[in-house]
Amino acid sequence: MTNDPINSKLRREARDYVPNPGNLILSQKHGQLKGAYRFAMSTVCDPQTKQPRLTGRQLRRQLKTIQIDAAVAGDNIIIPVSGGAKQIYEVFLWNVTQQTIQFQQGTTGDHSIRLLRVTDCPSLFGVVLGFNGNFDQPHWELDNSQPLILNLQNGTQCDGFIRYRVQNGTY
Repeated sequence: MTNDPINSKLRREARDYVPNPGNLILSQKHGQLKGAYRFAMSTVCDPQTKQPRLTGRQLRRQLKTIQIDAAVAGDNIIIPVSGGAKQIYEVFLWNVTQQTIQFQQGTTGDHSIRLLRVTDCPSLFGVVLGFNGNFDQPHWELDNSQPLILNLQNGTQCDGFIRYRVQNGTY
């Protein structure tokens, strides 16, 4: 093995090798970048938190739609209790008979917060709060772990839908 001309040449080149300073700098930068991470969400950052903001398209994907199918006098749970604050962006409700309807946060008698009340709502009447595309201004914001309740005066059918987003403290 000592007489092998190829191995002896490689050993001689390795012994005489002088590292390129440019390669050393590239190696250091590569090591620094391995610890860095990148947000692929957006190039816009929040000035206070320095965290990236979601784009409108990403926020629209987070919207949830829930159907309203209420026919019981009193409290009807539309959005159940869950973690995170809920932001309501769109409401459509169709009322069949004349009655008083009320959207509220929390159940009746439990320090509920009235969001919208329509007294003596006529029969065959719709309530529409449309989505205007602005995620900074929801129609309503429900506190963390609070349900959205539709309170009906009569036990008649009300149908519709609500579009909302759950905010867990991050955007």
